[in-house]
Amino acid sequence: MGPLVMSVAQVILAVIMGVIAAYLGIVLFNRATRHVDEWAEIRRGNTAMGMVLGSIIIGIALILRPALVIAPPGDTGAQLYPVYALLVQAAGLLVGLVLALAAIVLAVALFSRMTGQIDELAELQQGNLAVAAILVGVVLSVSVLMASAIGQIVQWFMSLMRFV
Repeated sequence: MGPLVMSVAQVILAVIMGVIAAYLGIVLFNRATRHVDEWAEIRRGNTAMGMVLGSIIIGIALILRPALVIAPPGDTGAQLYPVYALLVQAAGLLVGLVLALAAIVLAVALFSRMTGQIDELAELQQGNLAVAAILVGVVLSVSVLMASAIGQIVQWFMSLMRFV
């Protein structure tokens, strides 16, 4: 498998994982906020909710970006390396996805607890764009700040996979 084929396979993997990550991010956020139906809010045209859900998708992408680095060939052999590298990369993306989703939901919940005088979810349901902008900032800043650490965890995990 040449470098071009490997790159195309990597792009396909990134697209598939990106869509799965976006969907799972919204589903997990929806489950974490049991009394709010985010999908109903989106169907209703709630821009504030759309902004927050969009920031979750972008935040996940920022966090997962370091996991897209393909490791150099090890002892897998020249014939098996491309397939093995893509499998290791997919496993690393899954680990990163779980960490990213957990961290974003935790960050939003923690911020919401710290601002006890405002019920952010109720404000989002009412379409409050100011609250949405603040939550977008929280999601994106936390994602940028933890991307490197989660990238290192994913790289550590991927290095373990090379020895299996």
